[in-house]
Amino acid sequence: MHVPLHVVVTDVLTGQELRLSHGRAVDAVMASAAIPGVFAPVEVDGRRLIDGGVSDNTPISHAIELGADEIYVLPTGYACALHQPPRGALAMLLHAMSLLIQQRLHLEIELYRDHAKLIVLPPPCPQEIQPIDFAHADQLIRHALADSRQFLDWLEHEDSAEASSSPAERLLPHIHT
Repeated sequence: MHVPLHVVVTDVLTGQELRLSHGRAVDAVMASAAIPGVFAPVEVDGRRLIDGGVSDNTPISHAIELGADEIYVLPTGYACALHQPPRGALAMLLHAMSLLIQQRLHLEIELYRDHAKLIVLPPPCPQEIQPIDFAHADQLIRHALADSRQFLDWLEHEDSAEASSSPAERLLPHIHT
């Protein structure tokens, strides 16, 4: 490929986080899209692989290892600022997983903030739509696009005092609400 593609996946048997940088792009993308419980694992080079988000939803470390000095992070959001707890075992499990993913992102931002310029867009919050509800994809895309444009416009015009705040500090209100 003219532009290198690196895809993070998870080995089903070992739980190991892997970066696929060689081979067929379609295999890497299909493995990365293999959401557990929704799509079957994809076999690549004798390994059964699933969504890399299981082991690292926002692989900032990989981007830095590959030499990135400016990284844009587009969090997909989580069910923050809920009015009531999720109902049912599956809804509670999905909620707990989204909180784990958000906390891992927060930790990685703090860990790598001095290794590259991290531009972390605020996640959609409150997020009333469950991550497995694909019926609202168009609405979520429009909302994310509008919020992203607003944030990037603000970032472009913020004063130097705001510029010195860390990406994690900009995320904190969303993490704790």
